[in-house]
Amino acid sequence: MRSRRSRRQARWVWAAALAGTSLFAQAGSVRGVITNPEREGVPAIPVQLKDTNSGKMYEATTSDSGQYVVAGLPAGTYDLTVPAVGFTLERFEKKALAVHAGEATDLDIAMLWSGNLGTPGDDPSIYLRSRYANTAGPTPRTHEGKPDLSGVWTGNDDPNPVDPDAFPEAAALAKKRREDRDIDSPSTHCLPSSMPPFGPLIWKLVQTPALLVMLFEDLPGVRQIYLDGRAHPKDWKPTWMGHSVGHWDGDTLVVDSVGFNNRSWLGDYSHTEQLHVIERYTRRDLGHLAVQVVMEDPGTFLKPWTVNMVWNLAPGEEMLEYVCTENNRDIKHLLGK
Repeated sequence: MRSRRSRRQARWVWAAALAGTSLFAQAGSVRGVITNPEREGVPAIPVQLKDTNSGKMYEATTSDSGQYVVAGLPAGTYDLTVPAVGFTLERFEKKALAVHAGEATDLDIAMLWSGNLGTPGDDPSIYLRSRYANTAGPTPRTHEGKPDLSGVWTGNDDPNPVDPDAFPEAAALAKKRREDRDIDSPSTHCLPSSMPPFGPLIWKLVQTPALLVMLFEDLPGVRQIYLDGRAHPKDWKPTWMGHSVGHWDGDTLVVDSVGFNNRSWLGDYSHTEQLHVIERYTRRDLGHLAVQVVMEDPGTFLKPWTVNMVWNLAPGEEMLEYVCTENNRDIKHLLGK
């Protein structure tokens, strides 16, 4: 026969379980299907809800058919976002979405075409996200015990982008560039667009104890990050990629870059030769690489501008040759206001 204490403990455990079940039952949810302009479900993309009161984030990922469910939501008001998908789909946002206790809120989302207008084969982002969505495992490590960042990665934009605090002149120029659909972007003239690893490109990292090589399908196509303890050279002449050195802070690779010319763009923003960039690379697990970029430029920004991204491993992919010529026939179609 059980003792009086054990029976009392059992009642406490049962009461706690019932309370937990009751609390979960009182939670709300948001569900729906995400489609592209051709009414096809969009697979393997994140859906994020932010509690406007507490700031807590809730996430889910769409199924192969584009369906999603974000459950366990306390009653309240939420901001919902779906990040941009490569160059294909624009970012979606809905503010002040009401969630009620014990109820499911239905919200189907029709995303809009982005810059490539859905051109088949032009953007592998959706295909690669879906194909390697189940890539899982621990973070691989080198013989030296450091996280191994090597691999082919699918780049993603910041899911919650924030415009920088820029001087009025810089902000006005960025606004004009957006209105003109970036017709004067360096990339439209076969020049490097920017050094920070922005955009949904394919990136290949090759890591050695003394050097990290970054290859990418854009100009100039290669970048070297020195890990051998050297400092920035004092007589460095400004270049498109600048000069990069890195060191390990625990399991995070911290990259410090200076020595840029002023001809590239940071998104739609210009910059001066005072630009200083700090990147942090943290391989969370086998399939995900967290990338943070902090840009400081006292000639452009009032305070540092931070961008956060998560790249996805694409283990079955390889780099393709990238060629750009001056015979760009698309420029005349990039009409501004």
